[in-house]
Amino acid sequence: MDTRVEPCNCKKSSSYCQFGAEALTRLLGAFESQMDGVQNSEDKEYVHKMRVTSRRIRAALPLFRKCFRKKSYREWIKEIKKVTRFLGAARDLDVQIIFIENYAKKFDAGNASTGLDLLLTRQRDRRVDAQAKVIIGLQQLEDSGVIKNIGEHYDQVLKETTTRQLDSSCVQEKACLHVSAKVDDFLAMEDCVYRENEVLRHHEMRICAKWLRYTMEVFSHLYKDELSEQIGIVKKFQDTLGEMHDCDVWIEYIPRFAAEVKNELLSKGEDRENINKAEQELSKFVEHVRERRKTHYRSFVRLWEETKGKNFFEKLMQEMNLGFMTAEKKVREALASPDAKIAVLADVHGNLHALEAVIQDAERRGVDAFLNAGDVLGYGAFPNKVVELLRAKNVVSVLGNFDSEVMKKDDKKKGEKKLALRVAKKELAKSRETYLHSLPRSITLDMAGKKLLMVHGSPDSIDEHIYPDTPEKRLKELARTVNADVVIMGHSHLQFAREVDGVSFINPGSVGRPDDGNPQTAYAVVNSNPFSVQLVRLNYDAEAAAEALRKKKLPESFAQMLLRGVSVDAIVSEDRAKNRRSELSCGEIVKITREIAKKYWQDMEHPEQVRKLALTLFDSLGRLHRMKAQERCWLECAAILHDVGLSQGTRGHHKTSLRLILNDTQLPFTSLERRVVGSIARYHRKGFPKENHYNLAPLNAAAKRKITLLSSILRVTDALDFTHQSIVERIEVDAGLKKVKLKCTVRCDPGLEEQAVNKKKDLFEEAFKRNLIVEWEKP
Repeated sequence: MDTRVEPCNCKKSSSYCQFGAEALTRLLGAFESQMDGVQNSEDKEYVHKMRVTSRRIRAALPLFRKCFRKKSYREWIKEIKKVTRFLGAARDLDVQIIFIENYAKKFDAGNASTGLDLLLTRQRDRRVDAQAKVIIGLQQLEDSGVIKNIGEHYDQVLKETTTRQLDSSCVQEKACLHVSAKVDDFLAMEDCVYRENEVLRHHEMRICAKWLRYTMEVFSHLYKDELSEQIGIVKKFQDTLGEMHDCDVWIEYIPRFAAEVKNELLSKGEDRENINKAEQELSKFVEHVRERRKTHYRSFVRLWEETKGKNFFEKLMQEMNLGFMTAEKKVREALASPDAKIAVLADVHGNLHALEAVIQDAERRGVDAFLNAGDVLGYGAFPNKVVELLRAKNVVSVLGNFDSEVMKKDDKKKGEKKLALRVAKKELAKSRETYLHSLPRSITLDMAGKKLLMVHGSPDSIDEHIYPDTPEKRLKELARTVNADVVIMGHSHLQFAREVDGVSFINPGSVGRPDDGNPQTAYAVVNSNPFSVQLVRLNYDAEAAAEALRKKKLPESFAQMLLRGVSVDAIVSEDRAKNRRSELSCGEIVKITREIAKKYWQDMEHPEQVRKLALTLFDSLGRLHRMKAQERCWLECAAILHDVGLSQGTRGHHKTSLRLILNDTQLPFTSLERRVVGSIARYHRKGFPKENHYNLAPLNAAAKRKITLLSSILRVTDALDFTHQSIVERIEVDAGLKKVKLKCTVRCDPGLEEQAVNKKKDLFEEAFKRNLIVEWEKP
C-alpha cells in the first residue's frame, strides 16, 4: 500500500471519490462478466483477462482508500489479492504449456521426447488442479460478497455526487502524485539494469513496472490520447521483464524436475539409455531458455537506453502535471483577496518534523497560501517527503542555493556540507529532482495591491546573505532596483522584518535549520489588510528529527545542529576546541555530568558505586585494553549516566539513557563523545553492540572496539552492585593469559550480585578473550 502524502485540498472533496467510483464500477463490471467466462467456458483467455482485471482492481483500490472505511478496505484488498494469486497460477501454467509445445515443434522433439513429454504432462496435470482451485476460489469470492459490497459502496457514492460537477483538476493533481510515486519506485531499481544476473531485482522491477502501468491506466482518460503511448512503453518494460522472469522460473525449476524424473524412471526400472536421453533433453531445454533470457535481457537494456535517452520519464511527469491548476495559479487566486493571509517559509532543509509543525500552525491561523523562499533540501532526513508535502500543500517555492548544488553533477564542497550534499543526492527520488528543476530563481506575485518579490539569497544573488544587521546602505541599494513593495528572502536562517525606503524586507527564518541558538522552528505570517508581518517561532519534536538523522547513519553533529539551533560548522568548531582541551579537565567534565545526572535521577549512590568499581577495573586492566585517560573519562561519565533512563520508566531504560545522553545539549561532550558515552551506557544491560545499531553506525572500528571494551567493564561493575546496596567494599584484579580474577571484599551476602555477574559477564569475556572469575570474601 502506498502511504505517501496526498494533496489536502482534495481530501474533503467528493470529486476524487466520485472519479474512483466510476473507475472501479467499470472494472467491477468487467470482472463479473469475465467471472462467468472463466467458470463456464473452456477459452483460457478468460483466465488471462480476469487476472489482468483483478490486478487493475488491486492497483485502483489503494488509490482510493480514503473513500472506504478502513475495515472494509482491508477485507476487500485481501480477497481480491487471493483471486489474483490463483488466477495468476493458472495463467502461468497456460503460458508454460504453450512454451513447451512450441519448443517441441520447433526442434522436432515431439515423438521421442521422454523428458519433455513428462514435463508437459506434469504442467497439464497442474493446470487441471489450478482450474479446480480457480472455480473454488471464485465461488468463495462470490459467497464473501466482496464484489457486491464494493459495487454497492460506489453506487452510493455515485448517487450522492450525481448532481455535482467533477473537479478534474483535483483528480489530476492526485493522479500526478500517485504516478510520480510509482515512477520513483521503478527508477529506484536502476542499479540493476546493467547487471544481467540480478534475477530478484529484475523481478522486483517488473512488479514496479506493472503497478506503474495500472496506476496510469486508472487515470488515463483524463489525459490527451489517454496516455496510450506512455502506457505502451511501460507495458514493454513489464512484458520484457516478464519474459525474463518466466525464463528465470524455468531455469530454477527444470533441474529440480530433472532430478525427480530420474528418480521416477529409476524406480520403474527404465533403461539407463532412456534416462540419460531424458536428462539430455531437459538440459537442452534449459540451455534454450538461458539463451532466450539473454535475448530478452538485451532487449530490456536497449529499451532502457532508448527511453532514458528520450527523457521519457521526465516528459511523462510533465504530461501528468498538465491540465490541473498549478500551485502558482492557486496561490495567485488566494492573494487576490483583499484580506489575504499568507505563510512565508524558507530553508526547510529536509526537516519533515519541523515542516509539519509549521504547516499545522499556519493552517490553524487561517492562512490562505504558502510561499517558500528556497532550500527544500540538505541536512534533514526526509528530502522526498518534504517535497511531497510542499507539493501537496500547493506551496509556491523558488530554488535555493543548496537545492541548486544538489542538482549539479560535480561536487566541490568539503566536510559536513559535502556529506549533506551526497546524502541529499542519494536520497532524492527522480521525480522530486524533476520538481526542483522546475523551480524558478525568483517569482513576483501581487498581494492586495502590493507587489511581492521572492528570492532565496537576495535579488542580486542566490548566494548573498541578508542579515538582521545588514547595513541600511545595502538595503537601500536593493530597494532602488527591485521594483517591488515586499522582498521575501531566505538563506541567512535569521528571522527579521525591516522596512527601508518603503520596501519591506522579510526573512522568515529557517523552518528546518534554525541558526540563532534557538532550536524552535521559524516562519512568518503576512497579512494584507492591514499589511503586517508576524514572525513566529514554534516548538516542534526536534528530538525526533535528530533521531531520524541518527538512523540515517549521519554524524552526531547533524543531530546536535537541530537540538541546539546552530549550524553544523559551529558544532564542528566547538568539537575541535573541546578536543584540544587538557586531559586534566576530566574532573570538570565529570562534575558537570554528575549535576546533569541528578536532574534525571536524584539517588546517586548506585551510579557512584558503579563509577568507583569501573575505574578500579579499568586501571587494573590497562595492560590488556591499552586505553588512556580520555577513554577512562568516557567510562566514568557513562557510569554516572547509565541509569538516567530510569527517570522515564524501567522498561528499556538502557535505551532511554542513550537517548537522553544524545539529546541533552548541556552535557559537556563533543559529538563523538556523546555517541561513545551514550553507547557505553546503552550496553550496560541486555544486548551486545551490533553493527546495525544506529548509534554505532557512523563510528569507525576503533571507536566501536573501545565502546565494546568499556561497556563490558560497566556491565560487570553494574552487576557487582545489583542490589544497589554498595555491598562491595573493594576489588582486587588479577589478569592472566586465560582468565581475569576479581577478588571482591563484601560486607554481606553477595548472592544476588553473584547471579548478576554470572549473567552479565558474557560481553567482558568476549571482549577481553578471557574467562572472568569472581571470588567473594568478607573482611
